[in-house]
Amino acid sequence: MYSQEELEIINLADSFTLLYSFLGQALLEQFCLEGERALREGTRRFGRDRGETLRKKHLGANVKVNMLSLFTVGPDLPPDPRYKKERISLNPQERVSRTDYCPMADLWKEYGAQDIGRIYCEEFHSACYGHYAYGYTKVNLAKTLTQPEDQWCAFNVFLRPENLPEELKPVCFAEYDPDYSGPARELPGAYGKSGFATLFLKLYAHIAAAALDQLGEPGMQAVCQGLERMAQDGAQRLRKAAQEQHEPLTLEFFARNYPLEADPDREPMWEEYGTNGRKEAMVRHFYGPLFQELGLVPCTC
Repeated sequence: MYSQEELEIINLADSFTLLYSFLGQALLEQFCLEGERALREGTRRFGRDRGETLRKKHLGANVKVNMLSLFTVGPDLPPDPRYKKERISLNPQERVSRTDYCPMADLWKEYGAQDIGRIYCEEFHSACYGHYAYGYTKVNLAKTLTQPEDQWCAFNVFLRPENLPEELKPVCFAEYDPDYSGPARELPGAYGKSGFATLFLKLYAHIAAAALDQLGEPGMQAVCQGLERMAQDGAQRLRKAAQEQHEPLTLEFFARNYPLEADPDREPMWEEYGTNGRKEAMVRHFYGPLFQELGLVPCTC
């Protein structure tokens, strides 16, 4: 039995997962290979953004940029209670793990989007982990649950000091920095809502930007179609979640259980990630249809 907080994290996580599949499916349906290229590029941009954000956060707190830091220090998302993982090895040079159950892969499979999920696995992890460590991380996903023939995910992520230039060795490993005194401060992990809101908006923005760059205005139109489908599905999922959690379906419930704010004007990230019509597209093609379907009046406070 999950706690209220865990249920909210699950709802937030599933909405993030479905954002990727709805946008990806719309691009592939309309543009086939060209749509897949745009999706892959947007996924890589998202991965690099996430990796760079973590690196800057760690450097600002005098944390070494290595694999132990990447996977343990100030994580940008709360743990999803549904994951089943086995940590085989975790130290500054490597993270070797096995995932026996991934809720993202399971949800993509449920929606017939396993091939879309596989694109995420192929592009995101390498871009994020690699960019975090200045391009020197080696990422090997020997198996992924987004491939029908695989029964688990095998993550093998390495950062070897022998592969680093001399100037980066003390940045990444304490043994090469004799004057290192440890982190300047403790970095807390992200709160569920804020963590998922940040990544949700970044993922949407990077996929939309890549679609516009590579496919022009028709690419953005495909993204808008994906948003409309997501709104219809989101309304159904929110109704079901409110019923299961024995709560009224209000704007406040939406705000706790969906990665977006009930009032888009209260989300400061739109200033950076909402340019080129991306905020307006989200308001028109997601907020409008969703709140109309739910019978809710959008918050403008």
